[in-house]
Amino acid sequence: MGDRELEYVLGITAKPDTKTSGYLKVAEHPDGSEETLPFVIVKGHEDGPSLWFTACEHGDEVLSAASVVEFVSQLDPRKLRGKVVAFPVLASTAFNIKHRFSPIDSYDFSRAWPGFKNGWLAQQVAARLMELIVDDADYVVNIHNGLPGVLMPTPYIIATYDEPSQWETMFRGFTESFLLEKIVHWIGKSTERGARTSTMMAALLKAGVPSVVPELGPETKVGLAAGLRAYENCMKFLGMLPGQPQKLTKYRAFPDVVHIFPSRGGVFHSHVDLNDEVKEGQKLASIISIGGDVSEELFAPADGVIIAKWLLPMIGSGDFSAYELAVFEEFDKPWPGER
Repeated sequence: MGDRELEYVLGITAKPDTKTSGYLKVAEHPDGSEETLPFVIVKGHEDGPSLWFTACEHGDEVLSAASVVEFVSQLDPRKLRGKVVAFPVLASTAFNIKHRFSPIDSYDFSRAWPGFKNGWLAQQVAARLMELIVDDADYVVNIHNGLPGVLMPTPYIIATYDEPSQWETMFRGFTESFLLEKIVHWIGKSTERGARTSTMMAALLKAGVPSVVPELGPETKVGLAAGLRAYENCMKFLGMLPGQPQKLTKYRAFPDVVHIFPSRGGVFHSHVDLNDEVKEGQKLASIISIGGDVSEELFAPADGVIIAKWLLPMIGSGDFSAYELAVFEEFDKPWPGER
């Protein structure tokens, strides 16, 4: 499949043993200027899989973009079998002003799939990319890295599929090759945060393209190193780079992630740390009101592991979750829905 040519990208044809970069027009602003996405195409010496790297669905997740740029810059096309297509910044307008969502539509790009050609900006971009990915990609890696400076994640990876049998046939080897110990399995269409049908993973699964979401962190140095190691080993697993792929001796499987939301505002006092294993009913945090009293305490709704933690000293009821808890068992209790 590596002999397919990317003629749709500004008329550029990627030739063997080359690395090509440019900008793809994906939409148009009210003043007539173009919304463009930067891309890099690395085409190897031999035919092989077409692997896509995408990042920065949220404009403030710059570590995800940096990890793709740094990795692709180090790739030698003469040692590559197949083709790498990298789009390190999907939410371009948001990225360029260091905001999570674009001020043009304030739309969550990660819930814009499979896109809508005449929709909001994020939906238009998703629709254009969806056409290209389905036409060209054999595998997709869509990288995230939490809410920088606000909600800190530990490295983990998400695989989503409809039937358990798909894990063994489509996803297991590919997912485990990223060498991230914690694997969140999203099976089916729903989650405690709402429907998964509007994610890139769900849209690509419906189109028959396997994809995963690595979540990098907890900070730049560790997160970047985890990403670079993951991408290289993934490509060795796919036979795109020389060398034997590694595999961890143990992986931890989680059927879902529960977001723990505050309902009161105040000073945030956490009693647990990132990667802590907690028990159902365990006190996780206290929120101290402006008057100095404890206005709320947060408790674990299930047994699990803390995979993301609020960083700021204060929190409010309208903020994102105080914690993300990867649970050991399927979570079927009533719980606040998607925000």
